[in-house]
Amino acid sequence: MVEGKAHNQTVDVWRVLMYEFLVGSPPFEAQGHQETYKKISRVDMQFPEHVSPLARDLMTKLLVKEPSQRLALGEVQNHPWIKANCGE
Repeated sequence: MVEGKAHNQTVDVWRVLMYEFLVGSPPFEAQGHQETYKKISRVDMQFPEHVSPLARDLMTKLLVKEPSQRLALGEVQNHPWIKANCGE
């Protein structure tokens, strides 16, 4: 969206909210809009030490620039982090 390219429902799989809930700030936050847009375009994000390896794995699979390479929304429920942290 930032690059002005066409997008579809896969943009919803960018689970920025998961990152915000676990970290407390947006994954691509920077000084000013232009720097933020650059970070988004490069998928330039850092994980604090307190974010578990499984949570990092899930977010890394969701926050992929190329939509066809992202973890499908239907597969998210089977990810080990979801299974370990989202009881039924």
